[in-house]
Amino acid sequence: MGWRQVIGDTVRDHGGLATRQQLLERVPRQVLDNYIGRRHLVRVFPRVYRLRDGGEDDGTTLRAALMHAGPVAALSHTTALAVWGLRPLHRPLHLTVDQSIKRAGAPDLLVHRRLGFDPESAQCVQRRGLLITALPRTVIDSWPLLPPVERRPLALDLSNRGLVTAKHLAEALAERPNVAGRRGLRQTIDLIADGCRSELEAHGVLNVFRHHSLPSSTGQYQVQLPTRRIRLDRAWPEVRLAVELDGAHHHTSPADRRRDLARDRELAALGWVVLRFTYADVLRDPEGVRAKVLEVYRARLEQLRVS
Repeated sequence: MGWRQVIGDTVRDHGGLATRQQLLERVPRQVLDNYIGRRHLVRVFPRVYRLRDGGEDDGTTLRAALMHAGPVAALSHTTALAVWGLRPLHRPLHLTVDQSIKRAGAPDLLVHRRLGFDPESAQCVQRRGLLITALPRTVIDSWPLLPPVERRPLALDLSNRGLVTAKHLAEALAERPNVAGRRGLRQTIDLIADGCRSELEAHGVLNVFRHHSLPSSTGQYQVQLPTRRIRLDRAWPEVRLAVELDGAHHHTSPADRRRDLARDRELAALGWVVLRFTYADVLRDPEGVRAKVLEVYRARLEQLRVS
């Protein structure tokens, strides 16, 4: 059996990639260096190789990054976001290891060292056969690397889909107290805890419903209807006043409108008044929205006093 076959078998035995150490267990150093020099083996990352005709895709590159760093590392930051399926994969790739681990990066590969990082703990999970950081930690790590306009919408969407919670994000943030953009991150976690599930609701809370002119309200307030339990975008339960925010991509079709009206009638039967505002209302006329809410709130308060 020739050395080329031995090298090929070694690489294939390890799933199309092999470290230098794995190759040296079967091939003399001089022979290996010769094959590398003649480009029969292609370096993906330092000390990690594939066969010249083996091809390279995103999965191969990600596995090579983990092999380069060894079992002490996990894919993290925006690279982990890509493995989670939340955004395209971009270079450079990102890995995280414990502060005590000495691992060098490479072109297109950044190695982050974090105090108390343990890839075998709940900080990390296996996904698509790759060790990556858990989603709350991934969001926190990625925050300063994302374009500002993408940060809050991403976190709100993940919360709305039930993939992260305010509690888990806050715990992950506590492990990285010096992350850049911390103020906006803390505000986003607070909005999620307040029940915001979309960028429209976040705009409403920040620009309308937390204004000093309005009484405090509750986000995602639960009401039991005769047939089901629902959540109201914002509520003042003391006067049974609700605000529903109709997004640009929802509540627009005839079927949506019929469903909204039926729900409003059920709430009215229980003594609730529902105000509906659009995305444009909240963005373009926050003062007008506040004024309308306050007007109805005061009227409801007076009705309750009289009754």
